[in-house]
Amino acid sequence: MRIAIVGNGKTGAAVAGLLSQDQISGIYDSKNVLTIEALQNADVAIVFVNAKILQELLPILLETNRPVICGTTGYDWEQNFISYINQNQKTWIVANNFSLSMVVVKNILASLGQLNQLHENTDYSITEKHHVQKVDTPSGTAVSWRNWLNIGDVSIESIREGDIKGQHQVKVNTHHETIEFKHTAHDRSLFAEGAIWAAREVFQRGITGFIYFDELVGERLCL
Repeated sequence: MRIAIVGNGKTGAAVAGLLSQDQISGIYDSKNVLTIEALQNADVAIVFVNAKILQELLPILLETNRPVICGTTGYDWEQNFISYINQNQKTWIVANNFSLSMVVVKNILASLGQLNQLHENTDYSITEKHHVQKVDTPSGTAVSWRNWLNIGDVSIESIREGDIKGQHQVKVNTHHETIEFKHTAHDRSLFAEGAIWAAREVFQRGITGFIYFDELVGERLCL
């Protein structure tokens, strides 16, 4: 399996660092622009770019039938796009967070979200911390966490400082207790490993369709 790495930022570089040279068909950014011809030399594309650049690259990514593993955050996946991918048997695996542990986190948050059925006036809040270069606020992962709680609007506090790889915490306050759940990414290789795992899954199993990463992992774990 040969992978085209689209985006040579911090996470894209982490992907490259986990692969041997013969596993990489090319690394593409503003200096080495992705083309249809270049993408045809790869088996899978792993994409870590911002939402604006992704929008510009969509025609190229859609032109070929190469599976796309996309870690772009802050992008609105419209139903028309999802339907197009499914109807044309293309493969897109997308995630705000490619940690393989996120599917377990999803189940934990779903359980925490049910506490308001047991307690009156249960208060939920989410805090996310990232490095100062991160553009989207709140983070895509924080938005996913709010969705996984499935209790409606939950406040999200966003903090940008230093070179924090990613820290997310949900706090639940009842009348007599506080429950805190936190996930901290220590290294961007965490996300790179998940993206490479997804690439291998779709390449080896011939998976097609628009699939969220947590669903792909959950299906593998029968969750």
